[in-house]
Amino acid sequence: MGKRLFIYLFLFCVLQNVFSQDISIGNRDKVYSEILQQDREFSVYFPPSYNTAINQKYPVLYILDGDYNFQYLAGFLELQGGISEVIPEMILVAISGKGTAEYRKNCKPTIEGVEDSGNAGEMVSFIEKELIPYVNKNYKTADYKILGGHSVGGIFVINTAINHPDLFNDYIAISPALWWGENAMEDVMEKTWGKTKSTTASVYISLANEQGMGVNEFLKKVPKSIVEKNIQFKEFPNEIHNSVGLPTYKWALGDIFKNWYVKEEYFSSADALKNHYSEVQKQYGSIFNIPYTIVGNTHYMLQKNEKERVKVQAALKELNPNALVLFNTYRAGKLVANKELEEAEKLVNDALAVNPGNFDSYNVLAKIKLAKGNTAEANEAIEKAINLTNKQQARQWQINELLETKAEIDKRP
Repeated sequence: MGKRLFIYLFLFCVLQNVFSQDISIGNRDKVYSEILQQDREFSVYFPPSYNTAINQKYPVLYILDGDYNFQYLAGFLELQGGISEVIPEMILVAISGKGTAEYRKNCKPTIEGVEDSGNAGEMVSFIEKELIPYVNKNYKTADYKILGGHSVGGIFVINTAINHPDLFNDYIAISPALWWGENAMEDVMEKTWGKTKSTTASVYISLANEQGMGVNEFLKKVPKSIVEKNIQFKEFPNEIHNSVGLPTYKWALGDIFKNWYVKEEYFSSADALKNHYSEVQKQYGSIFNIPYTIVGNTHYMLQKNEKERVKVQAALKELNPNALVLFNTYRAGKLVANKELEEAEKLVNDALAVNPGNFDSYNVLAKIKLAKGNTAEANEAIEKAINLTNKQQARQWQINELLETKAEIDKRP
């Protein structure tokens, strides 16, 4: 009786450990700054395909006051990039504010005569010379980056856009506190943009239903040529200061990546696919990820058009190997349903030759083996898939797909 009780207690502890694991949405990292003479911490969010895709690079969104805004923005990028696929999958680098006083000091530029000036000049040097190189070295980054900041952080964004227009591809200033220093940023702007009448910066500025932020007054003084070409401004009358961040990012990122987005539900031909991503490459310098939904829909529409389907596979192989793996895996799954098991297995093996770490491919392989009556081999394949999801920090909904297949295998003798 004592032995049985021990086994029950042991199993209870094991199950408790399995079902009480923490859910993580990112990593914490830090870099020592010689410029600031201190450690600077930041949080990093990785998109769903980050640990699965091969040779894939991602645009990066850098934000100020990262400890305050990281969670909600990571969830937003997961929805818009990983699930809705209306923007590319992205890496989020959320810089720690290190406390209110330090954060405000870092965001405000040094302006003669302004009592509470800060050290934004040193902060931007840290970002340019230390943080960005570190992120590029340690993470799978594409050469496309965006800077975002809210309120006081918006001052930093505006100041950086004015004085370092080419440091980031786009700047997003959310309800920037341009009232600061008796509208001191107007003087900064007039000494730069006011003289040049032009800039290479791409700036998005938002405002909630608030008064006295100084945004409208600032924009009235910006040269018309810059307002028309370089600045996008949007008011959100139904939002308050603390809620305007989310709709601003949705608006700004949607506009930034509107030409990346595939407006049709699928590509009707290989030429259409290549033409779209040729334009994407020209504008963004990279095609980023090809949306899973578009790949799946394209396969579905071309499944009876073998000639065009082969051309699409060749185009995907050239443009993005991960999309080719997905396309072949989709097709293999369809062939399993049609009992065309040999062709399905060949496609899966071709996919695994390109990306041996793709758990979706192993999931379909398990279904093929099960359809052939090879229960042991099916179980081996699905166990491999599940182990890969653990290593790659897959989302639970992805794991659930594998567990369904595992349940089907376990029903067989």
